[in-house]
Amino acid sequence: MPQIFPLRELCFPDSSWMIWEITENEAYFNQIPDSWKITLPSNHALELKRLESLAARFCLWQLVKNQIGHELVLVKSSNNRPFFQDSDWKLSISHSYPYVAAAISKQKNIGIDLEKKTRNIQKVAPRFLSTTELEWSEMDSKKLLAAWTVKEAIYKAQHQAGLDFRKEISFDCQFPLQKGHVQVDQKSTDFDIWHEEFPQFGISLAIRN
Repeated sequence: MPQIFPLRELCFPDSSWMIWEITENEAYFNQIPDSWKITLPSNHALELKRLESLAARFCLWQLVKNQIGHELVLVKSSNNRPFFQDSDWKLSISHSYPYVAAAISKQKNIGIDLEKKTRNIQKVAPRFLSTTELEWSEMDSKKLLAAWTVKEAIYKAQHQAGLDFRKEISFDCQFPLQKGHVQVDQKSTDFDIWHEEFPQFGISLAIRN
């Protein structure tokens, strides 16, 4: 069964998510509404990238059908971020072939990020972790995977381009990670965060308070 995790209610109210391992071809995932397909990468994009994007939207479509019960209008922002037009429902998707994930939440911004364990996060850790966070991580692979996906999830939930991951996105240094923050100028935004590790990848969610 390619579905790794079924429709699942999260500990966050009015939120749910789905993870999928791609073993099917593109035709299988074409069950999404035709109107959603205009948000996919162009036909000139790499075949794998388009398949990932299609599969992630397939998961999103399952969530909409089962949790909301009627079709929503999916569009893209100027920086290619998909969102539901004229709706209280927020969304986030992530993919790292062959795994994809989608999450939805009512009213509160949500971010999801999935990363395979094969990525060499130790190499890039000083670029996205503060000095305090680096010391906390002890360059441990589990902590680094959680830190990377958590910061990516927060970035997605914040909806603010150009954030400095090392200086402006942070988390409380306790494991498992549960609280995250964005500090820009004098404005601070808090997030509830959650992380889970699977045999081949880690995944994190962030809900904006």
